[in-house]
Amino acid sequence: MPIKAVLFDMDGVLFDSEPLHEIINTQIYRELDIIVDNALVSEFVGRTSSDRWTKIIQKFQLQNTVDELNDRQWDDLVNSLPGSGLGASTGLDILLAFLKENDIRATVASASQKRFVEAVIEHLLIGQNLEGYTCGEEVERCKPAPDIFLLAAKKLGVAPPECLVIEDSSAGVRAGKAAGMYTIGYENPTSPGQDLSPADVRVKNLADICGIIKEMNHL
Repeated sequence: MPIKAVLFDMDGVLFDSEPLHEIINTQIYRELDIIVDNALVSEFVGRTSSDRWTKIIQKFQLQNTVDELNDRQWDDLVNSLPGSGLGASTGLDILLAFLKENDIRATVASASQKRFVEAVIEHLLIGQNLEGYTCGEEVERCKPAPDIFLLAAKKLGVAPPECLVIEDSSAGVRAGKAAGMYTIGYENPTSPGQDLSPADVRVKNLADICGIIKEMNHL
């Protein structure tokens, strides 16, 4: 079945934001006087911030609320983005141009909050290449549940088997497959420990996806 739409995860796919997330979160951990090990950090990749703070509050028996820590995290992320020096992932410009030239639709499906998704799209100057976004606040179940990808496809009016998902996390790859979509695992070097084996194929450069779609769509 030909691909009619590409659903991009954002963090770690559109740009390499995972280090920025960890800088902000580490600052918050320090202020909370807690130590969060790498195993726990890896578990949170691709999941919502509410999941992160709920588990941390329970694990460390904190008095803070999820909303309080969420607001702090996302405010700090949005404020730090303009001076972060972060640019688009390698090959993103080539892939977006290819999709536009071949009338293949593109959107973002991210567990991040709406305000950060909007800030990233503006920061990367790619709004003209995308048909909106779907974010974590819009679904009840986060990745690895397929909800966010199914909602994104529904917004576009495209059937799940006609969608291609690009993900860099274990949870995201599982979500894409659970949604019944062709799923590409993007090997982001700053997201180690992620199991991308369920993906249909893995790539190190987003431009390589052009060839995959050409073959699938007989272009």
